[in-house]
Amino acid sequence: MHRIAAQGCSLAAAGLLATAGFAATPGAPAVPATAPAVAANPIASLAEVETAVRAWAAAWSARDVERYLAAYAPDFTPARGQTRERWEADRRARITGKSRISVGIEGLVISIQGTSASAQFRQVYRADALTETDRKTLELQRVGPRWLIRKESAGT
Repeated sequence: MHRIAAQGCSLAAAGLLATAGFAATPGAPAVPATAPAVAANPIASLAEVETAVRAWAAAWSARDVERYLAAYAPDFTPARGQTRERWEADRRARITGKSRISVGIEGLVISIQGTSASAQFRQVYRADALTETDRKTLELQRVGPRWLIRKESAGT
């Protein structure tokens, strides 16, 4: 089970979001009076963000560099002052240099505010003889019909 939040609402879902029920946080309004306009179907937006995050992890696990890089927005800013060009070259080398990669997502929590979303989760990364578990946050932006990663951060 994972928690999902959108536009001031807390939603709980088990399994696929499209078939899960949801309930507002007790005592809180479903949408605050000052909240920006929401998508016609917030559950659909949550499902779209979850799909984008899981597709990113699946592309990474499949070592599909093109699909992996396509999950990032054109204005994605790499960490540590790297240029986008250098970051892409580094990611290509690190992904194709592994014989096996598995990226698991646990405890996914999504929040959406308008056309921005945040996805927080525990990432379980396995590649060849390496296994790492870390907390990760992806900041996403709706670009046309897609949710793309604008920023990512990791920490314990």
